[in-house]
Amino acid sequence: MATVLALETSADACSVALLRSGEMVERHENLPRSHTQHILPMVDALLQSANMTLAQIDVIAFGRGPGSFTGLRVCASVVQGLAFAANIPCAPVSSLQALAMTAISTGLSRGHSSILCCVDARMSEVYGAQFSVQEGYPALQGEEFLCAPETVSWDSGAACRVGSGWRYAAEMQYQGEINDADLLPRAAAVALLGEQMYKSGHVVAAARAVPVYLRDDVAWR
Repeated sequence: MATVLALETSADACSVALLRSGEMVERHENLPRSHTQHILPMVDALLQSANMTLAQIDVIAFGRGPGSFTGLRVCASVVQGLAFAANIPCAPVSSLQALAMTAISTGLSRGHSSILCCVDARMSEVYGAQFSVQEGYPALQGEEFLCAPETVSWDSGAACRVGSGWRYAAEMQYQGEINDADLLPRAAAVALLGEQMYKSGHVVAAARAVPVYLRDDVAWR
């Protein structure tokens, strides 16, 4: 089994996790707009509590977005620094897929064959993606997207609906149950998905541990 260090800061939460020998340890705190101050101390505390050094990590998994521009930049910068220092490969995990994995891990998706992840992208837009549940993991159906809520078109059926973008349910002309509009992606989910990527060889060098924004002009705006 791989030893995975995971970081996720694409939303308000600052989340780190360590997956080792099938056992998960996670630190997850809601710390909006303060990821810079907390992410490295949380990583240090996690490794110290496990009596481990960075050299013992097989892969660093991270939430690569889409999500908060600042949060993604902070996460990618920290991951690059750690990975360069210890020559560790990186697993860039979709933050939307991590949100779906969080729904699976918490039992929210139980009884559903698909998960609709929708996240508030600001500027009157949402990030979204649909996942099917396959052997306990979320598999992307189609592509991740960015659009105005009123233009979202789901081929969903009785799906599990999670993420802050579902606060625009009225604009999406949806009147059914929202499973959890406050659910955030967690580092534990990133670790599980990162372990899969590591085993299948879908990892990158530190220099390629970069964010995915979906919005080309986000930095300019």
